[in-house]
Amino acid sequence: MADPEDGPFPECRLNFLTSLPRWAIGLIVFLVLGLIVTIACLADSGHKIEEGHVGVYFVNGALRQTISHPGVHFMTPFVSRVEQVISSVDADKLIKIIRKFGPRFKEVLVFDRISEELRVFCANHTIDEVYNTMFLDIVGNVKSQVESNIFRLVEDGIRILNLVIPKPDIPSDIALNYKQVKVQWTEQLVATQQQKTERIRKETEKIKAVLDAERNKAVLEITIQENILQKEGEKNISLINNEIQAAKEKNIADMKFYTQQQAAKANKELYSPEYVKLELAKHLSHNTKLFFSGQESMLGSLFQNIFGKTGDSGAKQIAG
Repeated sequence: MADPEDGPFPECRLNFLTSLPRWAIGLIVFLVLGLIVTIACLADSGHKIEEGHVGVYFVNGALRQTISHPGVHFMTPFVSRVEQVISSVDADKLIKIIRKFGPRFKEVLVFDRISEELRVFCANHTIDEVYNTMFLDIVGNVKSQVESNIFRLVEDGIRILNLVIPKPDIPSDIALNYKQVKVQWTEQLVATQQQKTERIRKETEKIKAVLDAERNKAVLEITIQENILQKEGEKNISLINNEIQAAKEKNIADMKFYTQQQAAKANKELYSPEYVKLELAKHLSHNTKLFFSGQESMLGSLFQNIFGKTGDSGAKQIAG
């Protein structure tokens, strides 16, 4: 029995439903269920791929080779599942990577590897190296290690374009302790550098002194060598001059000897015995008196050789 406050409409609806035959009611129920199932299928099969991503499909848990690009797509409802993957990965390598490492391959291959390499780097270096001296080297070191591991696992298809590692916040107590240690370390470093500078200065002075001594020695050796060369040059010049003078004197002596030799030859040819006799006769003809002795005197010997032996030696007077 209907409530009077509801008005006449519930009673009318009840009368309408009771007046319909059973097959009509079943048809209405079937249509309503079909509409619900259709809406559910459309809601499950229709999906949208965002720009910059590609879609990969799993059918009953098995990965398919199909890849969908950005836009609206449909798939088999209830048995298919879609995963959106960043499209920067090479499409021909994507299926192999997902089949091997699953749709969350970025976490497995990249993010987890980065965390692991960071832990390894921090474990192998001091706090000062990690936060100060070698902080800029962390990115390059971690990036190269992660890329080498990725290439070893998947060969190709994933590239790390950029890697940013911010400095973490250090707790205040650790930071204060670190500052104190840093101050002490700085003071020790300054003292060490001063000692090193002083040692370098002393070594430099020592090297400079050695170089000065070697330079002075080299200059002295050069000076001595120059003096020796100068003396040798003067000696050679003196020897050359002596040789030239000796050669000149030898030439003069040879010329004199040659002149005398030629003069002797000329005199020998000129002063023949006949010529001597003639000249002697000419000279004797001009003298009115002539005294000579025998062969014992030089003149007598000469006359004897010229005129021959004339008899006993004695003095003769030739009157003119």
